[in-house]
Amino acid sequence: MSMIKLKNAKSWRPQGLRPLYTSIIGFVAAFGLRYALAPFVDEALSMLFFAVNCIVISYLFGVVYSMGLLVISIPTAMFFFRKPFYTMDGLEDKDIFMIVVYTVIIMTASIIIEWLQRERYAAVLQQRVSETRYRLLIESDQAHRAEYAQQFEKGDTA
Repeated sequence: MSMIKLKNAKSWRPQGLRPLYTSIIGFVAAFGLRYALAPFVDEALSMLFFAVNCIVISYLFGVVYSMGLLVISIPTAMFFFRKPFYTMDGLEDKDIFMIVVYTVIIMTASIIIEWLQRERYAAVLQQRVSETRYRLLIESDQAHRAEYAQQFEKGDTA
């Protein structure tokens, strides 16, 4: 049996404005949580909550929304949660390192999640096609049996 090639596997994610609203709410929640914990974690883990948000959004709505959040999250984290706070004087080596590390982690996780979601969606579609074909086969078999039974009955009476 050959594998079905599906070109619409990327349509697994929800359409409309719901992904955008959820992304904004997730960003605000990540910012609020990080801001509330700022006195306890200081400069450490400045991007952690934003990264978790990007990965969750990637799981729910795809890599496009995740990358959009990443583009917004990096400057936000740099401005609010890295010393000197509330300024954008310049990037130090450790700031650039942090940007690269979180970007690579989020992009890798998002791409893998997108690939897995597409494969899952393709598998679900293939299962539905198989079930439909099976039902059609059963209906066809039942129709052939009924036709054969009618022919047999006509043959007995003649």
